[in-house]
Amino acid sequence: MRRSSSRAVLYTGILGIGILAGLAGPALADPDLANNTTPTPGTDIMLELGAAARVAPAFPGADNYTLYPAPIIKLRFLKLPIFGTVADSSKNVGLGLYPAFNFEGERDAADHSELRGLRTVKWAIELGAGVRYTGDFVEAYAEVRRGFNGHHGFVGELGIDAVARPSDRLKLKLGPRLSFADSEYMSTYFGVSSGEATASGGRLSAYDAGGGFRDMGLQFGAEYAWSDRITLYGDAGYRRLVGDAADSPIVKRAGSENQFTAGLGLTYRFSWNVDGK
Repeated sequence: MRRSSSRAVLYTGILGIGILAGLAGPALADPDLANNTTPTPGTDIMLELGAAARVAPAFPGADNYTLYPAPIIKLRFLKLPIFGTVADSSKNVGLGLYPAFNFEGERDAADHSELRGLRTVKWAIELGAGVRYTGDFVEAYAEVRRGFNGHHGFVGELGIDAVARPSDRLKLKLGPRLSFADSEYMSTYFGVSSGEATASGGRLSAYDAGGGFRDMGLQFGAEYAWSDRITLYGDAGYRRLVGDAADSPIVKRAGSENQFTAGLGLTYRFSWNVDGK
């Protein structure tokens, strides 16, 4: 099965490269609607739900790419009984917590001749949490996730973006990224056991991948408010594998240290009143 690594991060959503030209959408009744996510009185939940088409390496460290669909989920506003407002993205400045999700598809050597001899790594779900700071001209975040099924390690990411708003509809972001993983994750995707080395016919040497920094790179994005309910998203990024990930024979002999990603999608904003009033 081809890799299908997507991120649907509640509250933050995916970053975007936008459609920077030819976006002559319908006129907004309010010129500030692109940045206005304030719920109407009585609203308890405001969600943006949508989908994106993404291009990414076929497996961690691969030099070939695959196209796949990915969900987009953004929690804009949440009000709970007793607790009150627990999430509100209309607050443009401050700290916020969010749950984080990632999916790594199955890596099967039968689908990739360059991986001959390696065991199959089942699909994995990563669940965790993050903290984000949002300012007028800068955004930063840090998140940690734990894997289930295909791997049981911990992975995390740090990022900071410079933010520009050329118009009321368009928001641009650009900034560096740094990711890390523990030895459980690294050995699963970048390690090679002695048995696997033998099964590969000697093409891949035995390798014990330890935890540490996994990659570093740069991400560019934008989001465009087509209307008060429809938003366009996308992203384009470059990561370079470092440390034990870069030194893995899977990367040296069967892949590449250079990893590129891109995506484009849209969401529709929904609002609900829990008690129906």
